Amino acid sequence: SKHEEIELVSVEEFYKEAPPEISKSDITLHDPHEQTLSRLDWELEQRKRLANKEKILKEIEVKKEYLSNLQPRLNSIMQASLPVQEYFAMPFDQVHKQYEIARHLPPPLYVLFVQASAYGQACGKPSGSFQERGPKVFFSPIDKKLAVAIEGNVEEAKALCKPPEDSQDDESDSDVEEEQTTKRRRPTLGVQLDDKRKEMLKRHPLSVTISLKCKDGNLLLLTFYYLMNLNVLTVKTKMTAATEMTVPISAG
Repeated sequence: SKHEEIELVSVEEFYKEAPPEISKSDITLHDPHEQTLSRLDWELEQRKRLANKEKILKEIEVKKEYLSNLQPRLNSIMQASLPVQEYFAMPFDQVHKQYEIARHLPPPLYVLFVQASAYGQACGKPSGSFQERGPKVFFSPIDKKLAVAIEGNVEEAKALCKPPEDSQDDESDSDVEEEQTTKRRRPTLGVQLDDKRKEMLKRHPLSVTISLKCKDGNLLLLTFYYLMNLNVLTVKTKMTAATEMTVPISAG
């Protein structure tokens, strides 16, 4: 008969995997004919599941291909829309770059950046221009009472997240070199204290700058730094006059 040409799972596997409504063990265990029919039903059910799974996998592959082709299109659209963004003072591309950089901020600076940016967007019309100088990214406000930007070396910030790649051989070599250096020159107490102070006050490579435009046209700049070893934020302020003369107020 035709069903004998179909390769079915073993009887043990059938009773182990098939649900009770298909296996019907109380009937099929004592009736070989009913058992064969139930095994055929289970084979049909499995093939339906497999066909459905293959269909889903094919749909996933189609969607993956669509998404992979979508990103270059979006990039070209964003690039083509840059003049429009500049004309309407809506720098979406620049804002996207800033939020990409913000991922490398330490948590306190990230919270400050997000909340200050949200306040600036809610209380004023976004307007500004970005300038990239090597590894540093600056934001220059044009006509906005409050603007937020990230400054600093992005590559150094990324390097902080990477685990050290020191092998045991490198450690032994560095120990020998350090011992030889110590024998040649022992730092004085003043140098040691100065080195400890510098290490204690070491800043994160990235900082957050908030610029506030005053009614008289002057610009107040608040630059926030994160001291990694002390786990505290410091702020440095300066006033930029309307005549583009910078007068320091205080440093922290």
